[in-house]
Amino acid sequence: MTPSRLQWLAVGLLTVNLVVWMTELHQDAPPPVNAERAVPALPADLPRLVLVTETERVTSSSDESLCFTIGPLEGVDMQSNAVERLRPFAETIRPRQTEADNDRGWWVYLPANSRAEASGLTRALADAGDMDFFIITSGPMENRVSVGLFQRNDNAQGRASQLRSMGFDARVEIQRETIEQYWVDYRIDPEERSPWRFIIRTSPGATHRPIPCFDETV
Repeated sequence: MTPSRLQWLAVGLLTVNLVVWMTELHQDAPPPVNAERAVPALPADLPRLVLVTETERVTSSSDESLCFTIGPLEGVDMQSNAVERLRPFAETIRPRQTEADNDRGWWVYLPANSRAEASGLTRALADAGDMDFFIITSGPMENRVSVGLFQRNDNAQGRASQLRSMGFDARVEIQRETIEQYWVDYRIDPEERSPWRFIIRTSPGATHRPIPCFDETV
């Protein structure tokens, strides 16, 4: 084989090896760093994520007024004082008055149809050594002989049992009275603070609670 043919054969083998090496290098190379990947779309009915900060912003955006009532207050003077204390803070103030039944206690009495019968009962009580009585002289309970008023029913029943054991027709009846109750309703901006705690402290039994809003004012 001549030298020229040997040279051409060497060049041919070198070329083939170079082509094979370039092909393998291209197949093993990783994909480009910036290559984009296809991301599947989210389902349409999937709930949307809401941040806590967004929720707080929506909740606190309301500027509607709030309305409250304070009571029952002990008398019209306490009501007037509450109105004056609330006036610098409230947008609207409405004093009002209601009636309520109040239990005075359990009353023990002896029934009688006339003043003479009532007087006879009191003499009999005195003879038995019981001096805790008086005759009612007017009203719907006229001529009854009162023998005690008790806050607890069991005490009233005990007194009635004692008198029955002595031969008297003792009866027990709860006593109720209608009392006036005084309230103050007010409307206030949510950002304002009223002195309602001070009003409550000066009127035992009163409460402070929310109510539907109103438009009346004083």
